[in-house]
Amino acid sequence: MSYYLSIVVDGPGDDPNHRSHWAFAIHAPGSQIGNVLHVTPLDLNKLIYAFDKRKGVEVQSKSSEGYFTIATLSLEQYPRADRIISQEPAPNNGSDRCQDWVQNCIIALEVEEIVPPGTSEWLGGLVGQPAATVASKIGTRWVRTAG
Repeated sequence: MSYYLSIVVDGPGDDPNHRSHWAFAIHAPGSQIGNVLHVTPLDLNKLIYAFDKRKGVEVQSKSSEGYFTIATLSLEQYPRADRIISQEPAPNNGSDRCQDWVQNCIIALEVEEIVPPGTSEWLGGLVGQPAATVASKIGTRWVRTAG
């Protein structure tokens, strides 16, 4: 059995001060239920976040714009990816946000050869972009939220 490692994009992110929220989802192909791993703000003014993991939830919330798959994980890679993402420190430096945290996780996953080489560089070009731009650059891999 394999699983998808996807990035869920929540909110339009049209304002540079209020970017889209990015979260990881690990889910079986064709399933809308999976585990969501992300950081949530504790203090938006100081940009301090905490890690949060939710198991067995809908991959896309009603406010999400859509998602795209980063990698297909084998049964052996799934727990490694989960552990690497879970252990990545949440932003608390006053400048990094959830998208930066996702990017840092992707770098760590790339080092461990869980995601393909070049993924972090490619994803870095999407950080800070509105959801519509991300969807456009993703192309056919973008899965729009129904509704």
